[in-house]
Amino acid sequence: MFKHKVSILTGALALAIVGCDSDSSSTDTTPFSLAVSDAAIDEVDEVVIVVSKVALKSGSDPIVFNVYLMDEEGNPIDEDGNPLEEGEDPIPLSIDLLQYQGGESLTLINEQVVPVGQYQMCLFVHDGDHPDYPSYVIESENTTSMPLSVSGNGKCPTANGEEDEFTGILFFNNAFTINTPNNDYVVEFDLRRGLKEATGNDEGFTIQRTSVSLVNTILTGEISGTVSSTLYDDCETDTESITGYAHALYLYQGDVDIDSMTPFAEGGPVTAANVVLDEETNMYRYEFGFISEGDYSLGYTCTANDDSEDGIVENGEFSIYRAESNISVVADEDTTVDFN
Repeated sequence: MFKHKVSILTGALALAIVGCDSDSSSTDTTPFSLAVSDAAIDEVDEVVIVVSKVALKSGSDPIVFNVYLMDEEGNPIDEDGNPLEEGEDPIPLSIDLLQYQGGESLTLINEQVVPVGQYQMCLFVHDGDHPDYPSYVIESENTTSMPLSVSGNGKCPTANGEEDEFTGILFFNNAFTINTPNNDYVVEFDLRRGLKEATGNDEGFTIQRTSVSLVNTILTGEISGTVSSTLYDDCETDTESITGYAHALYLYQGDVDIDSMTPFAEGGPVTAANVVLDEETNMYRYEFGFISEGDYSLGYTCTANDDSEDGIVENGEFSIYRAESNISVVADEDTTVDFN
């Protein structure tokens, strides 16, 4: 199965992870890897989260991995790739989640040795009001960056027992196993479900904790394929929409016929993937990465922009145009489904 992991940013910019020992009594160890990935969303150009650290909780003292920019030799650098001056603080990692969709992922922790055992995990993400390195969103019709914060009340003490100011915590409280076959995980963001405009007096956006999951990659497969240009054009010709068009594939659990394929507004699909033009092949493609084993159905729509978890948008006319069922996902395999 094709799962593309990126462990460098651009050019010589790379990630660095620094860990501290836990108080685990286990004498067995294994390399542990963690990456981030994202499901599709429309109407935004950038969704940038700034990650400062990852903590694995097993005993009273967590294993803490600091995440920051380094060069290929392991030296801390600034955004331009220049070495930091002595005494300067390392720079936390800014990640545009929209660059890591489908089977794409960005590695945060790369084969760092930890004791085997049961863990909980915390991901520390800067809020949009961070004074130096805020998380932010840029909408498609507005080039101004809007503050982005994670919505979560998780408590995850660092090694000294204090929480980070201006930092939200995504706390994965369900225990998971790290051992020899279970040591490669992905934090999967589903922005279509979880990216919300802030309410009340707050401005900007939030990411809901319930839209972020921790996935064991050994148990997942992938679905990908093409959409013919004829079908792409026919969908827009046959579907009236005064709000424009956004093409996507909706993934449903089990055998679902086209008339039963409901939108996100009605809690229907598991997730969605955008249909994008591959400029090298001039073909429309889609891709779902890190999908749990099982049977699924796919629905193709060109009105995904009319759908949201909060309801069909004003004047929206969401519909599924074409469907395929009886799709099986097997771990570590790529299932191909083309729409012609």
